[in-house]
Amino acid sequence: MGASSNKRMQLLGRIETKQIQCLLNILSKSTMHKKHFVETAYCEQARNFVETLQFLKDLNWVNERRGELTLSDAGSTAYVAAQDDREMRKQLAEALISEVSSFRADLADYLLRFSFSGSNLEHRPALSERLKQSPLRNFLMDIRAVIYRATDDTFLLEESSADLYVWAINFRRSTSKDKLQLDAKRKEQLGFSAELAVLEYERGRVGSRLAHKVEHVSAENPFACYDVKSVTALSDYVVPRYIEVKAVPSDSYQFYWTRSEVEVAQLLREKYFLYLLPVSTNGDFDLKGILIVDDPYISVRQNSNAWQIEENVIVCKKKKQN
Repeated sequence: MGASSNKRMQLLGRIETKQIQCLLNILSKSTMHKKHFVETAYCEQARNFVETLQFLKDLNWVNERRGELTLSDAGSTAYVAAQDDREMRKQLAEALISEVSSFRADLADYLLRFSFSGSNLEHRPALSERLKQSPLRNFLMDIRAVIYRATDDTFLLEESSADLYVWAINFRRSTSKDKLQLDAKRKEQLGFSAELAVLEYERGRVGSRLAHKVEHVSAENPFACYDVKSVTALSDYVVPRYIEVKAVPSDSYQFYWTRSEVEVAQLLREKYFLYLLPVSTNGDFDLKGILIVDDPYISVRQNSNAWQIEENVIVCKKKKQN
């Protein structure tokens, strides 16, 4: 861990969600934004003003100019979330992995120390690791991403934070020159064309209001664990939809599923979808015949009644219905 990383961890060790909520509330409601006025108001309610302010500036939630503190657009959005503890924790988790965050590398390294034990992602650090990990770990516990199980002295990643673990896998995928060259070749292949077709299909499915939330993840990271990130619109809110695209023969819907993709399906469950896009003999896609499979870990991987599974390579082929 380098000096800059140590400094970030020292900062994070003095941050709590309630401090962040306090500062966001003051900046949103107060008409006086001079730094010393804000600090005075803050210190009447919370502690560690300097660290909390720096943290919010690092996340690009707060701007400081000529002694004036103001909320950025992202900060204003966070302020709205700050009225609800659960939503605030969600916003903080997303901010930690955003492109402006300086905590991304440390966060990915820590999350990848967790490993599967049954259906749980668990981590039992050695004594020598505990002190180094404590600032980040304690912050993740504060935002309810990590919990502690005292019976066997083990830390667990909350099921609701599976997205963070998948992000960490993608973040640490190699982007070496050789793999980038492979990516260039991949863009010429059938799979990439299928992803583009699904991308347009998905934007049409969610409608113009949510189309901007449909992202072609594998275009930027060809070794990501899913190809497209979209949303599922519920009655009054939206949840992420992680899509793995497979170009498949129209007669069998057979596809190959890598071990890492299966693990992600197991982690994300109802948020993870397979989009099986049939390809005709002349190479055209049959969007009318697309098969959208939700929670494929259950509906495919553990459903031998509907799918024929070859365990060694995890080849899946849809069975014909009688």
